[in-house]
Amino acid sequence: MIALSQGRALSLFGAAAAVACVLAIAAWLDPRAAAAGWLVGFTFWSQVMIGSLALLMIHRLTAGRWGEIIAPALIPAAAAIPWLLILAIPLVAAIPALYPWREHAARIKPDVLSYYLNSPFFVVRSVVALAGWSALAILVPRATGAFGQLVAGLGLAFHGLMISVTSLDWYLSLEAPFTSSSFGASVATTQLIAAMAWAVVLAPEAESDQNVGDLGALLLAFVLGITYIDFMAVLVIWYGDLPREEIWFVERDAWPWAVLAAAAFILSSVLPISLLMVSSVRASRTALRVLGAGVLIGLALYDVYLIAPPFGIAALIPALLALIAIGLALTGWMLGGGAALLGRTRLSHVH
Repeated sequence: MIALSQGRALSLFGAAAAVACVLAIAAWLDPRAAAAGWLVGFTFWSQVMIGSLALLMIHRLTAGRWGEIIAPALIPAAAAIPWLLILAIPLVAAIPALYPWREHAARIKPDVLSYYLNSPFFVVRSVVALAGWSALAILVPRATGAFGQLVAGLGLAFHGLMISVTSLDWYLSLEAPFTSSSFGASVATTQLIAAMAWAVVLAPEAESDQNVGDLGALLLAFVLGITYIDFMAVLVIWYGDLPREEIWFVERDAWPWAVLAAAAFILSSVLPISLLMVSSVRASRTALRVLGAGVLIGLALYDVYLIAPPFGIAALIPALLALIAIGLALTGWMLGGGAALLGRTRLSHVH
């Protein structure tokens, strides 16, 4: 218990120190870069949390030993979703600095500004999404039987709608009017990858369990899915010669963004696909932990690639600090409240 308390205190102290650094950058150096960095940390860790909730709901409907193996990692991560409501407060305050439609809306149609891209509606949509996910994170692990399956089914429908909305708001509207009809599906799949990678890193040891290979197989399926979705999106834009969308990629075809994209692609796509094709790798907890950690790093780099370029290289340091701060806070919460939560909820008891 002493070690647990010390670990929690250390994590929270580290998070506070990193947050203080972000605030210092915001106050004295570059507020826009600091806001972009915080958005990177927020979106990355929200993928882990919300993706964990999505996996819990999927398992509630499909069952399987795979969900029981990773439940000790998924449940506390999903239960941390209500904290996103607090973590989103700096983003709401930074809307004028982050989003061009707030101050420079000349390129956006007036009706879009009136009925969609404006601060009140942006905040309402984000609050509805985060509040709904928070309610599901509390309810899903506790609802049992047919009612639990009903909650999971309705929750996945809600999740599908909200992820389409928030992915447009949080990511694409940074450079409005850039659009992508597949981006919601891309973010939803990325969330599943982030949650599965998180789970294979932190789930308790189960080397002797013959179902461990299912975790590697699921991670492989998710990675193949995101690779296909993103490749087709790029292919359509390139083949269709769409200038408005091409500008988005041209801006990122420079140092250091191209390097980050290559590293993200290798860590979160090339290596997992290549190695998880081998059955012995899929069945090895050690190999899965290493691959999972690499995938998480790759996804973090990908979020930097998506968000930071409009704000310049100055956004890289606050992005790193925000990733550390929110990650340490999440770890501290899991060592405290999340660990206690595990004593009251067990995914294996709901079928």
